[in-house]
Amino acid sequence: LGQADETEFRNFIVWLEDQKIRHYKIEDRGNLRNIHSSDWPKFFEKYLTDVSCPFKIQYRQEAIDWLLGLAVRLEYGDNGTIDMFLLACQLKFGKKLTKTEKYKDSVSDNTKNADNAAKNAEPLINLDVNNPDFKAGVMALANLLQIQRHDDYLVMLK
Repeated sequence: LGQADETEFRNFIVWLEDQKIRHYKIEDRGNLRNIHSSDWPKFFEKYLTDVSCPFKIQYRQEAIDWLLGLAVRLEYGDNGTIDMFLLACQLKFGKKLTKTEKYKDSVSDNTKNADNAAKNAEPLINLDVNNPDFKAGVMALANLLQIQRHDDYLVMLK
């Protein structure tokens, strides 16, 4: 990257944190905002770790894609993830699956025991995420949506 591109990249990361992700408190964003520092790559690496990004700094494009996905999830909630999961299942298995309040309750209510949740759950709960067909469905969805590939298909699904 040229210097202008590097500066643009750093400004983009700062904008994502300031406007969308907001993982750090405002007063703790100084190192990330100091885009002209020779230590900025070190601060960016720490930032990736702090937001639990599965990619390291050397996988810049994958990290950008992941951060954008995080920003979208934070902006619009996890319903987008659920919708993507439902679409993946529909594409692969040809079944129309829907979200219901029952499903949301079983996911969000941690006081229910596992037996009770299983009785009230949607078919999504009964899917075997280790099934090769499920993995193929996630890969097909990633290709369709042009999502960056990752070795862990569950990370890609997020």
